[in-house]
Amino acid sequence: MKKVIFKILPFVLITFTISVQAQEAKELIVKVVEANGGKKTLRKLKDVSFDYIFKVKDNNIEDISKERYIFNGEVSYADYTKRQVYAIPQMPGETYTQFFNGTSSISKIDGKTITEQQPAFIGHILRKTNYYWFTMMFKLADPGVNHKMLPSREVDGVTYKIVEMTFGDNIGESSKDKYILYINPETYLVDQFLYNATGFGVTEPSIMKVKYEKVDGIYLSTYRKYAPADWDGNKLEGPWTEQYTKNVKFNNGYNLENIQS
Repeated sequence: MKKVIFKILPFVLITFTISVQAQEAKELIVKVVEANGGKKTLRKLKDVSFDYIFKVKDNNIEDISKERYIFNGEVSYADYTKRQVYAIPQMPGETYTQFFNGTSSISKIDGKTITEQQPAFIGHILRKTNYYWFTMMFKLADPGVNHKMLPSREVDGVTYKIVEMTFGDNIGESSKDKYILYINPETYLVDQFLYNATGFGVTEPSIMKVKYEKVDGIYLSTYRKYAPADWDGNKLEGPWTEQYTKNVKFNNGYNLENIQS
């Protein structure tokens, strides 16, 4: 009987420790969401429009789009004015739009629906990804998102609280993605994070550094830049890609019919 107890005890202790760490991480993530203004505040703003610039710094190439989102249903629309990076630059045409209605996506070149599988998939992924980047800090505690505390890390004299974030099945575009969040102990904002993007076929991590602006009561990551890294947070060789969010305007009165007009 004693042997059985000794065998069970380590398992119980490990399970208890994991449970406590998960609870600690969850409570910390709730503080992060509230520090950004809270999910309820975002929902009250109903919808948003902004200009989005996605720029590879070393090559000086850009995707530029006018973005519109409806928060209820995570509806996402974009009209591209420049496309040199991910926004299918290989396809000729003057106008390129993407629309996700909350269920399915449709992309068009010069008003004609794109039916080729890969370009259509790119449009879908960009709609989901761009929306996620804008609302990420309000979605950290969503159902199906898993959290685990990791040892603290020091960056530029700041000792950050570190939370690993993974996703359950059928959450987002890939349950294989992983995020390592660096949470500022003073502000509870995420100053940087590590992540991979398996939806784009990227399994190795990047480091994303974030700067915020407060707009209508919430903090928005209006400037981000990312580059190749390792999971310890060390930047590797490779260019920085910058992301700018400008001219943010909430409560535009968008619905499924007028968001594309």
